[in-house]
Amino acid sequence: MTFADFMETALFDTEDGYYTTRASLGFEGDYVTSADLGPAFGRALARGVADLWVAMGKAPTWDLVEAGAGRGILMRDLLGALERERPDAARGARPAIVEVSPRMRAEQALALEGRDLRWASVARSLAPIHGVVFANEVLDAFPVHVLARTAEGVREVFVGEENGALVEVLRAPSAADLRWRIPESVPVGGRWETSPAAAAALVAGYVVLIDYGGDETELLTRQGAGTVRGFAQHRLIADPLIEPGLHDLTASVDFTAIRRAAEGAGLQLVGTSTQREVLVALGIRESAARPSTPIEQLRAASRRSAIDALLDPNGLGAFKVVCFAKDAPNEGLRIFGGVRTESPARYP
Repeated sequence: MTFADFMETALFDTEDGYYTTRASLGFEGDYVTSADLGPAFGRALARGVADLWVAMGKAPTWDLVEAGAGRGILMRDLLGALERERPDAARGARPAIVEVSPRMRAEQALALEGRDLRWASVARSLAPIHGVVFANEVLDAFPVHVLARTAEGVREVFVGEENGALVEVLRAPSAADLRWRIPESVPVGGRWETSPAAAAALVAGYVVLIDYGGDETELLTRQGAGTVRGFAQHRLIADPLIEPGLHDLTASVDFTAIRRAAEGAGLQLVGTSTQREVLVALGIRESAARPSTPIEQLRAASRRSAIDALLDPNGLGAFKVVCFAKDAPNEGLRIFGGVRTESPARYP
């Protein structure tokens, strides 16, 4: 099978896939996301989402869709912040989650208990979507085809079996167009990953994507080393083929390919930046009243530490944030350092 089929099976097989049966997120799991560091991330994103809602004309009802919501804590924190800071936006929000894993859905339902929420396995089931679709660290789990440039031409990595172990096998690309997806500058012996991107069933509004990766030029600086890797218990796994289904598999996101796919689906690029720049623009460092008691001072110090981690330029702060629009304004948005869409006095 192709590596893409192997990755799809290892992650999403209904009986033995990592995400469907074993995925463990958070500090005691296999990896940590920005949402695991506390509510500051969701609060900042809520301000950005509120700006997008205002830009769309303050629709009385609108969709707020998260793709791949993990344990549900980001949606929980975002909705809570909207209710506190922008109740006018929160009243009309129709939250929904796109999630293929029954196990993750159960955790999301627990985190979001008491809320009126919709679930779907694919975004098309929620169509037509009028509002905001967002995804945090989801694209890196999309199955990828792995291409290799050899002296004989472009080959694709397949997964085979040899002496009871899974091994890589190079064959002709499984689809004719794949041979054109590897940049010419990838040297002989080099590798390149490509994933057929899916567009959300968005009729009008915005898509916000947050993930690690880079544009094609940035990824090419790896000299064809490839980016596929496994994770378990916060550690890299040297061989991604071992013990399929027992660990996470990811690949750095090619945001150039994502932009091509989005524009091909009728979306327009609004902006791109780093997580650090976006969160600062959304006021994540804005301080409240000075804590007066020792315990409040300790809590404030903990919050500052979490925010520092979110903004770390060598870590989470380097993640890319990309926004696309469809039949919606694409200028002056605070998320990319633009002017606020309403008077600053309206934002706590």
